[in-house]
Amino acid sequence: MKFEILHPAWGALALILSVSACSGHHDSKQETTLSAFQVCDSTLDSSAVASLQRMGATEKFSELPGTDDVGHANKFSLRRAAGTLHDDITKRNQCDVFKSGDKTGHSLIEVDFSASRDHPSVNSSSVQGESENTLYPIGVYAKVHARTSATLYFKCTTYGSTKTADSTPYVRGYLYSTPDQASPNTTGKDLMVILNSISRSMAKQLGCASQAALPSRVPST
Repeated sequence: MKFEILHPAWGALALILSVSACSGHHDSKQETTLSAFQVCDSTLDSSAVASLQRMGATEKFSELPGTDDVGHANKFSLRRAAGTLHDDITKRNQCDVFKSGDKTGHSLIEVDFSASRDHPSVNSSSVQGESENTLYPIGVYAKVHARTSATLYFKCTTYGSTKTADSTPYVRGYLYSTPDQASPNTTGKDLMVILNSISRSMAKQLGCASQAALPSRVPST
């Protein structure tokens, strides 16, 4: 098993999204106001809804309007996200949630799912030795870094093509919260509660809910 290393492409993607937002893709005149129950394809349970509302200090949110360069809707769809697990990060369907009416172009949370052949070790000294990291007994590996990111690997066999050789045994969920958007009341657990809720819905969409065995409630560490 490999140790987890955040891919540099994620930072590049965040920059791309930020530039796109500032270029008019996230125009408050075009945005549709959503409740916390409606964002991310309505995948947030009541606990996750409470966490998102606490993080944003609001009950009104929005997602990226319009379409991407190939005509796909920017808005998150479980079905489409499930179908892009094996694609490059720039082609995957992520859930980007903004505080409604925000003018910064910075999302409150960004959630991405990808196929993985392995997962980090829970015994990694690089993880245990960092005070800002908190491990959770969820899936095969779950970690929150401070109040900015959460990572969750769960068992779920998916295929990049029709070939069995292209199968991967895990799905990686990753949530990033832009520091200047999260309220001071945000907790690290809020991030994991939201990611776990969306991951449970993703596992159901992929037909591997029993294999993933994700809990309905995030336990205390």
